[in-house]
Amino acid sequence: MNTHPLATTVATAVADRCSDRLGACLDDTVRLRALVPGGPIEEHGRDAVLSRFHDWFGGYDTVVLADAAGDEVGDRVLVHYKLLLDPDADARVLTQTLVCTLWDGLVGRIDLVCSGFRRLP
Repeated sequence: MNTHPLATTVATAVADRCSDRLGACLDDTVRLRALVPGGPIEEHGRDAVLSRFHDWFGGYDTVVLADAAGDEVGDRVLVHYKLLLDPDADARVLTQTLVCTLWDGLVGRIDLVCSGFRRLP
């Protein structure tokens, strides 16, 4: 898999918990559909999507981007990243894979699958 510029931008914004940078990638009317261990989630609009990412990662003291990759898949962009969460305390690891549809250069649709917050051995 290559490293697509959008993958790097999204992954670093998520890991840095930077809503401004992540929001700059999203269309105002972005739709997020996510399959997470707790069940499916759907959010509509930039603010709701940013709030969801904040809910997932905002409570951690440290989020480290361990890996990021991405590639074009026809008219979509695949984004994949792995995060280490609070590596010095109750360490967790997580992967998320996003398939993004772009509208005029901004993400208009996100279909996301998440591994869940897994304990490190």
